Amino acid sequence: MLIPDVLCEIFKYLDDRDEIVGSRTFRSLHACLLVNRRWCESAVSILWSNPFHRCHKRGGKALVQILLNCLNNEERQDLLEDGIYLPFNKSDTPIFDYPNFLKNLDYYQMILFVRSWCSLLDDTSDQYVVAILRSLLRLFADRSASLSSLTIRSAGLDDDKFMLLASPEVSTLIRPVKHLTISCYFPKDNLLTVLAKNCRNLHSLRINNLSAYDDTSIHNAKKLSILIESQRGLKQIVFSRCKAFIGVIIPSLAKQKRTLKHIKFRGVDFDECCKWDALKSCTKLEKLEISECYNLDFNMVSPLFKSHQRNLKDVGIHSCEPFEVNDELEAWAYMINSRRRRRNSSSSST
Repeated sequence: MLIPDVLCEIFKYLDDRDEIVGSRTFRSLHACLLVNRRWCESAVSILWSNPFHRCHKRGGKALVQILLNCLNNEERQDLLEDGIYLPFNKSDTPIFDYPNFLKNLDYYQMILFVRSWCSLLDDTSDQYVVAILRSLLRLFADRSASLSSLTIRSAGLDDDKFMLLASPEVSTLIRPVKHLTISCYFPKDNLLTVLAKNCRNLHSLRINNLSAYDDTSIHNAKKLSILIESQRGLKQIVFSRCKAFIGVIIPSLAKQKRTLKHIKFRGVDFDECCKWDALKSCTKLEKLEISECYNLDFNMVSPLFKSHQRNLKDVGIHSCEPFEVNDELEAWAYMINSRRRRRNSSSSST
């Protein structure tokens, strides 16, 4: 009989392939629930590690209800004071402590599912959505859920709901986060301040959709810089579809020059960006990707050509503008990648 640790590794392998084989993975893991209790326990921990991501929209209400069934009497009383009565039968008692399995939280998806569950109430006021979200975040924090990844994205309509993440009550939940994704459609400089204070052990950071849609965007960029500088060992950073203020953030990369190994720019507007001295200073950098970016200029990228980054071995340049800068970067990338191939060839021959 396979021991639980081995089972978990096998099930994680199935889970890691979900983007390739699609829903077949989920069906395979659900089938594992029915084999025996040991298989069930191992599969449940994987299935509930990222519940809001893997659950179909139609199952969102049931997912929220299962989590609410995990509340104790005191937590239910808190909701009752907010005007939400949760009827409970012994048959509703969860078999597992599901909140404790949480590893990856897509907070935007969580908001959607909670809003869907609240549609079952006679009054669908937003205050009920906030109350349920607050209760579930407390539940995750109190049950020692150790988050590995957190995704924050918004259409700009749920400011009060996102600020719940800045509550001291949930600081223990977000402090262990290693992988953070932020989509900057909304002015959340206060939330970013809290994240910079609490999330200081990030391994990877992804910043999406930073744009100049109003006067608060520049403040967001500055707060993001502080978030980057506050990290103790950031290894990877990705900028995707950022349309403004990238020049405000680039200098902060110098604070991670001893740990950054992978930097990626995709669809970034580099208009009026500073010189890339910060990238040149990243001596541990192993991989650099620049694709579909525009408004690059020779002066900006020139520090790369003068750098001596011995660890850099994989550079990808694709479809950047203007073309003359793209061509120069491609030539430099070819030189770096050729150096890597020569090293690999010489090491294999020996």
